[in-house]
This record gives sequence, structure tokens and C-alpha cells, in this order.
Amino acid sequence: MPKENSSGLDTSVPATSYPSLSAVACSFDRDLVFELGESLGAEAKAAGVDVLLAPGVNIKRHPLNGRNFEYFSEDPLLAGELASAYIRGVQSQGTAACLKHFSANNQEFCRMINNSVIDERALREIYLKPFEIAIHEAQPWTVMSSYNKLNGTYTSEHADLLSKIARDEWGFEGLFMTDWGGMNDRATAIPAGTDLEMPPVGQFGVRRILKGVRSGAITENDLNRAVGNLLELIAKLRGEREPSKTWQTADFETVSKKLALGSAVLLKNEQELLPLPANADAAVIGMLAEKPHYQGAGSSLVNPLRVVSFLDALREENLGWEYARGYTLGARQDQRLAEEAVELARRKRLVLFFAGLRDIDEAESYDRLHMDLPAAQNSLIEKITSVNQNVVVVLQSGSPVRLPWLAKVKAVLLVGLAGQMTGAASLDLLLGRANPCGKLAETWAFAAEDAPSHSQFGGRFSNQYRESVFVGYRYYQTFQKAVCFPFGFGLSYTSFRVDNLELNRSSLAPGEDLEVSVRVINTGSRAGSEVIQLYVSPPASAIFRPRMELKAFEKVVLAPGESQTVRLKLRHSDFAFWNTSLRAWHCEAGEYRLLVGTSSADTPLEAQIAVETNLPEARVPNYTETAPCYYAYGSGALRVSAEAFEAVYGASIPPDPQGEPAEYDLNATMWDARESLRGKLLAVIIKKFGTKTALGGGEFQEANERIIDASIMDAPLRSYILGGVPIKVPEAIALLLNGKVFQAIRKLLEKDKT
Repeated sequence: MPKENSSGLDTSVPATSYPSLSAVACSFDRDLVFELGESLGAEAKAAGVDVLLAPGVNIKRHPLNGRNFEYFSEDPLLAGELASAYIRGVQSQGTAACLKHFSANNQEFCRMINNSVIDERALREIYLKPFEIAIHEAQPWTVMSSYNKLNGTYTSEHADLLSKIARDEWGFEGLFMTDWGGMNDRATAIPAGTDLEMPPVGQFGVRRILKGVRSGAITENDLNRAVGNLLELIAKLRGEREPSKTWQTADFETVSKKLALGSAVLLKNEQELLPLPANADAAVIGMLAEKPHYQGAGSSLVNPLRVVSFLDALREENLGWEYARGYTLGARQDQRLAEEAVELARRKRLVLFFAGLRDIDEAESYDRLHMDLPAAQNSLIEKITSVNQNVVVVLQSGSPVRLPWLAKVKAVLLVGLAGQMTGAASLDLLLGRANPCGKLAETWAFAAEDAPSHSQFGGRFSNQYRESVFVGYRYYQTFQKAVCFPFGFGLSYTSFRVDNLELNRSSLAPGEDLEVSVRVINTGSRAGSEVIQLYVSPPASAIFRPRMELKAFEKVVLAPGESQTVRLKLRHSDFAFWNTSLRAWHCEAGEYRLLVGTSSADTPLEAQIAVETNLPEARVPNYTETAPCYYAYGSGALRVSAEAFEAVYGASIPPDPQGEPAEYDLNATMWDARESLRGKLLAVIIKKFGTKTALGGGEFQEANERIIDASIMDAPLRSYILGGVPIKVPEAIALLLNGKVFQAIRKLLEKDKT
């Protein structure tokens, strides 16, 4: 259990640390993700946990989002399909899954109050789609609303989002809960569809409900629905759980390693340097081989049963590969360590360099500042490649990073945040006991500035999603922007050929399905798996559309020389876009191209299908005159003006409230007051007491300190009650910020009502 006076961020009931969802998504493997969910559901049940607060399916809009390691993909189909498998696995064990964060939580800066400004089409096609898929396919027992506002309305108060879309349109049957501290106004949230505020906030919450009832804002029907959904969840958890299964700790650990093996992505393998023989004349360099970066920091932090580093794995197998630390994980570096590493590299035939981000670099509550690895690692890799031409880099990262030395190393193996068995899995992959056959679930751009959302990301309260539907590969492929590694990319220790593309029909009418078949052959000498990816490319249209969109995928495992026919099914609706004029899915008639291959940049097979429309009289929106930038296909960049975005958004862009507010209230932040003398003094005091009561030390203390700092500075004052602070304290802080000192003192002297 958490230590006294601790946030619990780094101390909790010991459990298995599985690979993060950013790693798991690279498996493209529904069965493997189901197994993960099944294991998590069983382990949660054994620990007395009723609801697992996962999976997160928020779209990776920008590579610097601090919480990207918790999310699956930039692609809504991949995220939705894998989330569905995860949910089914968790709930097969009688544990509730909680699909989150609903919706458009795509940055951590001021996440509890920022406003995601998204045009309706992008919202439907990109940001809501994974939730829609998961609700249709897996029916999670709970869904968690996000902290942020969506087009000006807090998601916990968004009746269109919670009730009209999720319940009435998609058929969601479960319970809506808030994120922790995500309740702004109960009198608005409960009628909108929110059933449960988390965590409980004592009499303060009760008083807010009673106030809403007395005013008539909350009706008896609203309360009956909310309480009824909660009672139904309790009954389901108690009555529908299967009998206990014979899961052992070793089984969970085996699943964790299996996931790590199935999720690794081979990014480069020049001259087939990998896999290595066990007797390789190898040097192991990098502190991450000794102290791995295996999970992100924040509320998802797991207190692992054990962690197997790469050095642990070497010792277990008595492999005598020499090790040099090379660098430290802190800010201060030891030049002697670097010199020792270079000298060791000079004496060996090849080098295994363990590189990656640090625990402090990837965390909930704050965003990354850049895409770079720590400077000490990049510098050391450059020095080592100057004395040894056979360098293999093993990457531990939950998000894309820049690789300035990529051309100088022979091989790069991305293991991601691989969980507690990261070292053992890495050794098996490097020795060829397992074949790394994962595929990137997000595009790796050359720089953060390449992302089409970059100018509108971070450091602002109102985030304009000016790129609209051009997210990830949808942008890079359509505008022909070069990338380091494309979506869906991944090498292997074997080779494959894909041929014999066939369709079961030449035209497709509403209500009909299309079957696409393709043959895959393992043409190499090792067993391995390949992911067949089917993209749809639309005909020319008055509406701007991505050049290609993933609409089906399948992973196949083949022995050397083995072949298999893969059958992929498309529905008529897979060819549709969201028509904002009709507020409906609209499939234009025309010849659509089907592109089949093994990544978004490698689709050698192509066929055409004539698709009939589902709405013969429908008008297609046309922005060629009001927003021509969206049609600049192939130009290498998407630059959207405020005027163009307003045309697509369909309304004036809401202002971004910067600077001190005229009046501080419970939704204000200490960040608002960062320039004022009162704000600076109060921030020092609050940080002193907040950090003292929240931190418990431990392995992730530096990351936790930044999380606590962000929670104090960027979160609304109302959220302070999450730390057990009486509501009168943030109310008094607001009064002090407004210069009302005596009123603040009276407020603090009031009898505590919480």
C-alpha cells in the first residue's frame, strides 16, 4: 500500500508490469492484446480490483504529448480494434474495463481546463472513431470522460458526447465516470450523462448535488439513471464474474515477456548484423542496460514484482559480454564513464548500445519539450561509431525520438516500454530466439516541427486542431512529407512476398461487404510474422480527404517457405466520410483504390472497386475557395490560416485566454498567476506543502516531483481537494489571488464542511 504522506505514484500493491500500450500496439495482434487483457483482468480480480482504468485510446496527434506512451496509435482503426480485444480480455475475467479518455485529451499542459477546438468531421473520423469501434465491438462496462473541454464544454458536461452520441447513437450501456478530479459542475454533468464522480469528494460533492436538485437542474430521472447505472455495474461485478482461474505469478510474467517479444520493431538491420550468436565478441554499453526505462510515470505506474534488466538476463545465462555504463540517467555526466565506454567499444567486434528516454521524460501531467534523446547518449553514440562500425542500438522509448546517428549505426531495435521482462525479451530478440516482427503504430517524423499540429500544440488553453483529418500518416502520405519511419513499418529476420490480390466483387452497394484476399509467402529462412495492411484511397472529390486510410489489417505467422491466403473484409461504410452538411456518414460514388502492403509507404498491390453512394441526393461540402490549403496535396506541408480553419470549423475560433484573468475562481490555475507577485509567493508556499505531503521518494521521485509541480501549477484550484485538502483552502487561495486577504482569512477560519 502507499506509504504515509505519499501520492502512491511509486508505491502500490506489487503487480506485473506489462509493456505499455504504445509498445503493445506495435504487435498489430488482436489475439495477443486479448491475452494481455485476460491476464490483467485476472490479476486485478486476484488483487480485489473491480474496475481497471484502461485502455486509453486517445489519438496520438503530436509526438510530444507526455501521455502518448499510454495510448495505442495515431490511427483510429488500429486503436479501436486493439482496444476492443483488450476490453474483451479484461471483462472475460469478471473485471470491468474503463475506456478512456472520452474525448480529445491530446496534450497534458493544463489538461484539466484546456479546450480542444475540433471541426466536426475530424472529431467523428479521427478522435471519436476508436471509442465508437470499442463500444460497438466490446461494450466496455465503464467509460471515463476526459478532463478537457471539447469545443467549449467540459466533456463530463457534454450531453451531445455522452448521451446523444455514445448512448443513443452507439448504444453504450455502461457507466460514465469522470477522470480523477474531472468534475467541474455536477448540476450540469449529471443531466448531461455523467453517472459517477471520481474520486468521492465527501460532503462538498453531496452539497453540490443537493444544490442542483433544489434549483431543478438535476431531476429525479437524472438521479435514477446515475444511481441505476452504478447499481447495475456493482451487480454485474458481483454476479457475472467467472469462477477463479488458476493463474500464477509466473504465468503473468510469461505473458509480459510474450508481449514484449511480439511488440518489438526492427527499424534497421544493415548487412543482417542481427541476430547475434551467443558467443559474439560484443560490448554492452549504456546505463539503460542496467536500469531500464520500462514504463512511463504517473497514475499508470506499476510497482513491479521484479524487473529483469539486460544485465540480469546476461548473468542468468552466463554470457560474458563486457559492460560499460557510459552515461548516467541524471543531468550530471561523468566523462570518465564515456571514455571507458569508447575504449571498450574499440576492443570489441560489435557494440550493443542501450539508448532511450528516462523516467522523467515520459509522464502524465506534463508534455515532452523535444524529441531528442539525452545529449549524453547521442554524443556517446557518435563517439562509439567513430571507433567501431558494428553498432546495434536498442531503444527504450514510449514515443518517437530523433535519431541523428541513424546513418552511422548498423542496426536499431525498438523494444519500447517493454515492462518488467524487458531485459530477457531483448536478449531473446538479439540472439534470434524470437523474431522481431512488430510494426510502428505511429509515424516517426524527423522532428516535432514536422507534425501538422505543431504550431497549435502545447502552451495554450485553447488548442485549435487546424490540421483537421490530416493526422499522422494521413498527413505525411497525402502531402508527401518525408519521414524517418512510416506508420506500419517494421523489418524482420526473415523476408516475405505479398501477391495474388483478388476481390470477390467488382462493385459495392450499400449494405454489401467486400472480401479482399491476398497471398503471403515467407521467402526467408526463419519463422516470422507479417502484418498485411489494407488502405483505401478515395476518388477526386470536392471534399478534402487523406490519400489513404487504413481500413483492415491482419497478422499472419509463417514458417520458412510457408504461404497463406489472408482474407480481409470491408463494409460499404468503410468508404464513407462524415458529411457535416447532413451530420451523417456519406459514401460518394466512384472508383476507389485498394492499396495492400506492409506499411503506409509500401503498398505494392493495388485494385479498384466501384462503390455506389448511400445518399444519392446529398451535397458534398466544398472548401476549395474558403480553405484551399487543405487541397494542397503533395506540397510537402499543410499550413492552415485562422480564416481557413474557421471555414472548416464552421464558427469563429474561440479566443485563447492568456494572461491574468480578471477574476480568479476555482477553475483558475497558479499558472495564470505566475507573473504576479501574489502568485509567485503563493506558488512557493503551495509547492512546499504540496510536495512534502505528496511525495514518498522511490525510484521515480524525480518524475513524481515534476508531476506534482504540474498538478500544483497547471491544474485548476478545485482539483486540490484530490489531495485531501478541504475545499475552503482553494477557495481561500482564489480570494488571495484576487487581493481579498481578509475574506481569505475568514474562509480559512470557517468550520470545515468537507
